[in-house]
Amino acid sequence: MEEKNVFTGFIYSLVEDMGFSPETGDTVTRIVTAVFIVMLAIGADYLCKWIINGPLKRIAQKTHNKFDDYLFERKLPGRIANIVPAFVVYAMLPMVFPHDMFLFGLIEKLSLVYIVATIMRALGGFVTALSDMAQNSPRIKNRPLKGLFQTVQVIIIFIGIIIIIAILVDKSPATLIAGLGASAAILSLVFKDSLVGLISGIQLSWNDMLRPGDWITMPSKNIDGVVFEVSLNTVKIRNFDNTILTVPPMVLMTDSFQNWRGMSESPGRRIMRSVNIDMYSVGFAGAALIARVSEKYPAVAEYMANRSEEEKSRGDFTNLKLFRVYMEQYLRNLPGVAQSQTIMVRYLAATTEGLPMQLYFFSSNKVWEYYEAFAADVIDHLLAVIPQFDLRIYQRASGVDMRNMGHEDPKNQTDSTD
Repeated sequence: MEEKNVFTGFIYSLVEDMGFSPETGDTVTRIVTAVFIVMLAIGADYLCKWIINGPLKRIAQKTHNKFDDYLFERKLPGRIANIVPAFVVYAMLPMVFPHDMFLFGLIEKLSLVYIVATIMRALGGFVTALSDMAQNSPRIKNRPLKGLFQTVQVIIIFIGIIIIIAILVDKSPATLIAGLGASAAILSLVFKDSLVGLISGIQLSWNDMLRPGDWITMPSKNIDGVVFEVSLNTVKIRNFDNTILTVPPMVLMTDSFQNWRGMSESPGRRIMRSVNIDMYSVGFAGAALIARVSEKYPAVAEYMANRSEEEKSRGDFTNLKLFRVYMEQYLRNLPGVAQSQTIMVRYLAATTEGLPMQLYFFSSNKVWEYYEAFAADVIDHLLAVIPQFDLRIYQRASGVDMRNMGHEDPKNQTDSTD
């Protein structure tokens, strides 16, 4: 055996002193050296694991930075430690076998493949730890970064596979990548949907079009709910009926959808409700009506007292205008109305079913249950107070109204006694 270093020379001399032939001594030296390398690799593995699970883990637990905790949760230090035994075997392999021996080439390739695969797993764990930290960060947890992190992991896996194939076939990775260009057209056809989904997911994340927690509606796909996961190739939405819809990002890029995030982040949520006024009940407000509603509703009295000359020049008041003034003042003084937003009571185009009066304002509480109850309370108040202004709500006659026409309402009849 040709001496390569002091260690193998020392072992070979001991074997020679025992009376072994040169051929047998060469074999025994290789076996002893191989056993020593294996024991050294095992010892290095145990030492690294002890350092990681002992002092290093205790140091990480005492730090205020949470990122090292995420690294240990994803077992990244342990994955890095798995590289050390393979490096020991790869570095000391020439001590056992000459370069021209078949076993040398085989073990060397297997060691390199293991090292590359372990580095890929470590990098994947690092990206996953970054994703965990992003999902728990108050500043960026609502951004759809999961797709971007998955894209990085796919790139790492792709590069790792190219390097492993290059090691096994003794080719340069650059040569393999250049060779893939010839088959890019075929690959693009085979994986067209996956590539389109990948690009769509990146666009959704990069343009901040969608975040977990967003309420979106898309009637064409029966979507009306909250997004709870945005990944590389799927978007998951929990509808308000608790069904879960899974759609590819490509659908959200090609079709339009409504995102209610702007409403959630705004000072208020819009309420727009209309009632139809019976136009036959509209007339000029007499002094008695003005005095009555002014006494009962101070907001009307204040408005009448502070009218401008321009308003006075417009002529007599109608009961409908009095009611409109009252509703505007009512909304401006109502707790729960976002006063910084538009508050308006207006008329829409008259129809055969009366004159629509629309209330346009914003609720400062945007929770759905409160929002609907608040809007209902305002309409309840409107319907209850409108008779005070000698106005009527238009309501189409029903079959019961037709049957009772010309007859006394049965509800108003009282039992007669003999």
